[in-house]
Amino acid sequence: MNRGIHGGVLEQIPRSSLTLLLLSQGAVIVPHLPRMASWTLLIWGACVLWRLLIHQGRWGYPSALTKAAFVILAGVGVSTSYGIQFSLDPAVALLIIAFALKLLEMRTRRDALVVIFLGYFIIATGFLFEQGILITLYQLLAVLMVTAALVALHQSWNRPRPMASLRTAGIILLQAVPLTIVIFVFFPRIAPLWSVPLPDASTRTGLSESMTPGSITQLGRSRELAFRVEFEGAPPPPSALYWRVMTYSSYEDGTWKQGPNNGFIEQPVHWYGASAAPGWVRRLKASVGDDAEPIRYTVLAEPTFRPWLYALDLARPLTRSTGLGRDFRVVHHGPITQRFRYEVESRRTGLDIDLADRYQLRETLLPAAGNPRTREFVDGLLEQQDTARGLALSVLGHFAREPFHYTLNPPGLGTHDIDEFLFETRRGFCGHYASAFVFMMRLAGIPARIVAGYQGGEFNPVGGYMAVRQYDAHAWAEIWIENEGWVRFDPTMAVAPDRIELGAEAAFAQNESEAAFGNFASNNFWRRWEALAEVIYFIESLEHRWNVMVVSYDASLQSRFLRELLGAVTPLRVAIAAGSAAALAILIVMLGALPGLMRRRRPPLLRWHDHFCRAFTRAGFLRHPSETPRHYGKRLQARFPELADDIEVLAGRLDDALFGPAATALGTLPETLDSRFRLWRLRRRLVWLRLARTLRRHPEPVS
Repeated sequence: MNRGIHGGVLEQIPRSSLTLLLLSQGAVIVPHLPRMASWTLLIWGACVLWRLLIHQGRWGYPSALTKAAFVILAGVGVSTSYGIQFSLDPAVALLIIAFALKLLEMRTRRDALVVIFLGYFIIATGFLFEQGILITLYQLLAVLMVTAALVALHQSWNRPRPMASLRTAGIILLQAVPLTIVIFVFFPRIAPLWSVPLPDASTRTGLSESMTPGSITQLGRSRELAFRVEFEGAPPPPSALYWRVMTYSSYEDGTWKQGPNNGFIEQPVHWYGASAAPGWVRRLKASVGDDAEPIRYTVLAEPTFRPWLYALDLARPLTRSTGLGRDFRVVHHGPITQRFRYEVESRRTGLDIDLADRYQLRETLLPAAGNPRTREFVDGLLEQQDTARGLALSVLGHFAREPFHYTLNPPGLGTHDIDEFLFETRRGFCGHYASAFVFMMRLAGIPARIVAGYQGGEFNPVGGYMAVRQYDAHAWAEIWIENEGWVRFDPTMAVAPDRIELGAEAAFAQNESEAAFGNFASNNFWRRWEALAEVIYFIESLEHRWNVMVVSYDASLQSRFLRELLGAVTPLRVAIAAGSAAALAILIVMLGALPGLMRRRRPPLLRWHDHFCRAFTRAGFLRHPSETPRHYGKRLQARFPELADDIEVLAGRLDDALFGPAATALGTLPETLDSRFRLWRLRRRLVWLRLARTLRRHPEPVS
């Protein structure tokens, strides 16, 4: 047993609390299993086993040297598994290891409280990785388990009641719900005061600042969600959904990168609506006509740990902290570290109708040598076409006529990558076709660049939104045509029109070898069953609503909600609304607790018994749970002979009322004046007796 002396009363960790504590610890660790190294789980299992052996008295507590060795091994293991870096995964791993090792030095209730509070903290860290509705429900279950362990910790060690602890913990959580809702809705939303970078954030971003034809191929094999979109009105057809994210203007050694800034880019590179509009924005506004019907939509972006966002051309961001890049992509003022909701208005119109010479020079730069067959091929096309649009259509016609293949599994390319793709392999993903197209346009002196982003999306009929996943990643081309500006050309359309018209799944699902990469076959399987499809769409729409209304409940959404609720948002109205809601929540809590308080009121006889036992418990003479009042009284008479008469009368009356022949209900002890007087006299005499004995043990020194 784990024992300690406090105030002269035996204290220990109740058995039911230890059981619930170990179970809750496992529940707390489960969400972190995908990010934990296997040896971390082994350490936790070893600590639990050791703790159980300590509880059974078969093993002792580890020595200070053993605990120091555990700490050193844990530090070495974390540095080996995660590297020497300041990021969230190793920090949480160390916290979980400390959570487990604390079991080995848990002796008193205070130590158990430390373990319980660590459990609450680790539950909170789980939300740094995921805030979905399913993980939230599971974490509520973990909170229930930890709270039950906390409740059981304050029970008597010899009366374990684990189900009662769970019930009490559930009542506590339910009573906290109304106040939690009030605080969530009305408390001012503030930005995080701290952040910890996640390791390997590039794996979460989808696109990157550079592109090789094969990089987008890797995204085509992933079903991870990129973002969701809700349109005001009917959504545009899939063939019109080109979500711009990045533009690539610089080509070197088979890699496309964003264009150089020195001497080319007009400052500022990004414009946010709160600042004064630069010249390129004013020219852009002047070129946008009122005849184009705007498309308004709201995007819920997944965290990418990059500042770029998603929008259709030509985008006008409407949310604070979002802006427009000089290459017409929507950006955020900082990295997107959590789900971010923003609004956009788009109009399809000309981009950069008047293109400065420095930009024309930047968008036509190519290496002086390399890919000789492609250069010769373009020279032949120029003999037949003398306009930019005509040359572009000729190249698209070449892609459509020749045996080119659209595939997720293209072969590798060598030094002359464009030559090998156009004249040898003829197998590639969207990045291969866009790269070859832009290269040929630049050989002809036509300003051209690659745009990378996403194309299409899957409409959810239950939720009324469109989900865009990583396998929707796409790359296309833009060429600059005089008096028209930047015009989009998609070479993939010439090779695989189903990819643009119907989406990535339609392009690959029929081919088993291709479908295996993107999980398209499994998607089509459950869509064949209408009822199953409805269930899956409902679950996904529920997750989306949770993300919009709860996870993304920021200051702007709160302000909009309060305007709809209160009209004009003033501090007085907000205070009145919040106070009224809080008062209502407290009233609900009180009404919910009232029946339990009424049920817990003890019968008169048991209250008398409690008063009698409590008088001697304070004197350090505890009653054993199996003792009747008469047996307890006999022990008391032997210990306190001065009080023998009163003890005999009161203990005898209690024993007869509880267990005698005339005992019926728990309330038959007559509360006579004699009984009350004897109990009062017994307490008074017991106090003086304890005081006299204390003075005899510690006599006053003689001066």
